Amino acid sequence: MVSLQDPDADLNDLRPEWIHKENHLIGLFYDCDIPEHEHAPRAACIREVIDWLKPRCKSDSKNQFVIHCDAGLGRSPAIGYIAWALHYGPGLEEKAFRKMQDSCFETQIIPNTIIVMHADDYLKRNGKLSEVLTQWNHRVTWRRTFR
Repeated sequence: MVSLQDPDADLNDLRPEWIHKENHLIGLFYDCDIPEHEHAPRAACIREVIDWLKPRCKSDSKNQFVIHCDAGLGRSPAIGYIAWALHYGPGLEEKAFRKMQDSCFETQIIPNTIIVMHADDYLKRNGKLSEVLTQWNHRVTWRRTFR
């Protein structure tokens, strides 16, 4: 289980008791999609999530995840995309993005581009993760605003 929360969120009762503590990661960062904004996700926070996901998302993994944030629109789709990209490996970013879309409860998702950019850098994907997201962003009719 991956819980993506604001740094000031109440974390009480976040993890169901049937999920062992070692199987639960809490990522604390805002869903700000504005570069240079004080609340933009930091690379170190995204690296922490990726490092936790890497051994659990190998190509032969049968692991299943619940990845959630407050609304299920920005942070969790971005991290879900990264999880699928880790599972499929380099060169299959479009497939990973489609799998992420198929696994989302919401249809009008707005994956956080800053999170994906940090993952692109950390995983040395040479912009491939961001490229797929950018192409998708050009096709959607809804847009995000930071509150």
